[in-house]
Amino acid sequence: MSVAVAAAVLLAALPRIGTPGAMTLFLRYAAVSGVAAVGSSAMYFMYGAGGGIVALVLGDVAMVLAPALLLIALEALAGRRARRWATASLALVAVTAVVTATVSLPWSLVVKVLLLTVLCTACALSAARLRLEPRWPMRLILTANAAYATYSATRIIVGFIAGADSPLYALWFSFAPVTIAGTLAILGIGVAVVRVRVGPRAQAAPVACPAGRAVVVGDWALASAAYGPERMRAMVAELQSTARTFDETARDLPRGVEITMPDAITRLGDSLRDVYGWKPDEVALLVDGATTAAIHTHPQRTGRRRGRGSART
Repeated sequence: MSVAVAAAVLLAALPRIGTPGAMTLFLRYAAVSGVAAVGSSAMYFMYGAGGGIVALVLGDVAMVLAPALLLIALEALAGRRARRWATASLALVAVTAVVTATVSLPWSLVVKVLLLTVLCTACALSAARLRLEPRWPMRLILTANAAYATYSATRIIVGFIAGADSPLYALWFSFAPVTIAGTLAILGIGVAVVRVRVGPRAQAAPVACPAGRAVVVGDWALASAAYGPERMRAMVAELQSTARTFDETARDLPRGVEITMPDAITRLGDSLRDVYGWKPDEVALLVDGATTAAIHTHPQRTGRRRGRGSART
């Protein structure tokens, strides 16, 4: 039953992963990830109260499913094709269910914690590559996942060295401390997700781009009123992802990307129209960063003009 539930959630995501509306996908799967994390604690409580092997299997599957869905959400938000991550996550969830149902403790616990370490590390790396305004929500997601990955790895090491029955293990890795650590991670990620959904409250500081090859989404205020902040953030993520397919050294900017490529606006616009289905009016929003106030694409002049005449005076 647990494998069927996990498969239904992940397979339902496959046809939509990588399509326009990345922010919507991120919010949906981040929310389901949180539900899975909370549900795992409920299943473990039922197992401790005599719920049997079914409750333990469901708890382990839900616990592994939580970071797996968060990873899919982060990859979708970045505009990257997350289908491979969804397939891999489905395989990991199936492995968790089979191992928990057939392998006795504590070895099934070792496998589950090891998978959690891998998935949380992958989430931290995915969050580290995202460049959104403001940046602190992704940094919070990175920190929460990196901390829990470290905690899980330490749990395995202490279990092997001191033993699962040792006082040290009971002090730091029994049900209560594990639940507290998981709750803190969930709360931190939840705050970050809500902040991403709400969007930035203040304008980001200007970003210097001396090379003068920035391609950004222009007319930000007008376009945000027309399309909404969610669509605008999705457009920026898709623009950055497309730029990296042309130039691996492309650098993310708050509202676009810095890229070394001739005819960048035209080529990126054509690719965004073909791959992500951008409409002509959306493609028309792509402009040279030198024309915007958010990005300085040329070194600033330090001198002051003495008059309002021509530059020759």
